[in-house]
Amino acid sequence: VFGANFVAIIPLAWLIGKATEDVAAKVGETMGGLLNATFGNIVEMLLCIAGIRNNQILVVQCTLLGSILSNLLLVMGCAFLAGGMFYAIQEFNQSGAAIQSSLMALSVFAIGLPTIYSNVLHQEVEQQHMVEVSRWASVFLLSIYGAYLVFQLKTHSDLFQDDGEGEEEEQPDLSPATAAVLLAALTVITSFSTDYLIDALESTVETWKISKEFVGIILLPIIGNAAEHYTAITVAMKNKMDLSLGVAAGSSCQMALLVTPFTVLVGWYYGTDMTLNFHMFQVAVLFFAVFLVTTILGTGRCEKEGGSLIGKTNWFQGYVLLVTYFVLGLIYFFEGSGHRESLANSF
Repeated sequence: VFGANFVAIIPLAWLIGKATEDVAAKVGETMGGLLNATFGNIVEMLLCIAGIRNNQILVVQCTLLGSILSNLLLVMGCAFLAGGMFYAIQEFNQSGAAIQSSLMALSVFAIGLPTIYSNVLHQEVEQQHMVEVSRWASVFLLSIYGAYLVFQLKTHSDLFQDDGEGEEEEQPDLSPATAAVLLAALTVITSFSTDYLIDALESTVETWKISKEFVGIILLPIIGNAAEHYTAITVAMKNKMDLSLGVAAGSSCQMALLVTPFTVLVGWYYGTDMTLNFHMFQVAVLFFAVFLVTTILGTGRCEKEGGSLIGKTNWFQGYVLLVTYFVLGLIYFFEGSGHRESLANSF
């Protein structure tokens, strides 16, 4: 059951992404940005909702963290590596990348502080305080993401565009009405698939002898990031690195500042103690991943005549990101499936 639904959700995620793009192309820039922000991560949202309803809080937290890491390390790494095979040096707008790096640093701050606080004070009353802090902090994180949309789509859109962007626009394959109906139908089908997948999680972990952390951090993000992975690589091979970074780093920002606080609020609605306490090891992994990506995006800067900062990438940086992700995958793959062997229960 788990394997069948896992495979089924991958094409569903790609079709949802395609239908969303076709609808967004006809409803204007602002509404299109909101649609992409919402339905671009609908698979992850549905997985998290299903996990909360089944009280799989650990899997939900790992899925959120895993999607951020997958976009930062796997998707971005593949994009840099694939683009570097065709172009020795690729350029991108470093100012836009710096904004996204700052947002990722904010996500480390927002997740790290509640986690450290919970692990310093091991008191039951503090756990309830952390639930309240997480819920209200999530409201503020959503406001940050709303402000980021205005910043990206309206006031400073030039920071996130290629110099040649807008020269040729791809026409949508579907009419707005057809794409909207398809989007609604796919969302319903995907919701059922995610429910069945989460329901089969316990038996899958026992049968495959793998940990829930491996499922949440490595396997489940593959489902939601399939469309982003394909898009980031194809546009990088066309030397459109601003668009490729917008997909990879932008999706990470969406996961951290939109989907994560949304999930906490969903837990509030269902009366579940879903918090921003993601456990120390997971926070350490997120910190090092954001630090590595920020370092890479900050190298090779130069100024063009217009005064804009230009960053440079190459295939080797992509390979570094991929190796980092594979090492992380090995850690979780060889982690035991028992309660005492779980990294999440070590602190």
